[in-house]
Amino acid sequence: MGELNITPMIDVMLALLIIFMVVTPVLTEYSADPPPAIHVTPQTLRDAVTLGIDARGTFFLGEDSVPAAELVERLRDLYLTRPGDHLLYIRADRRLPYRVMLDAIDAARVAGVRTIGAISLPKGLTADSAALREGRSP
Repeated sequence: MGELNITPMIDVMLALLIIFMVVTPVLTEYSADPPPAIHVTPQTLRDAVTLGIDARGTFFLGEDSVPAAELVERLRDLYLTRPGDHLLYIRADRRLPYRVMLDAIDAARVAGVRTIGAISLPKGLTADSAALREGRSP
């Protein structure tokens, strides 16, 4: 009388399932488009820390360009002088790959940022017109 033992087959299948669940997110490229702001109330963000990221993936803190390798250090130094404030606003280009946004969020978390806010443009307003409106060059 022979019996079929399926335990090894189940073990192999579960191991393959776990491998595919771990590897698949790494291999796929995610994209996320932030929605346009519809009901906009103009606010001034005086003394707020804003991290800008352009379409090429260049980071900006204020008007200063920051290399990706120095982002954690620069954010950490900035927040050392602001002990009660651990809020960062991110303004990113729409064409930016999502992985660059994740890198920026990871760098902020390592630097001690507790809350991250996203800045979006009002509907119908482009980045160039927003820059001109704020008195900056596009």
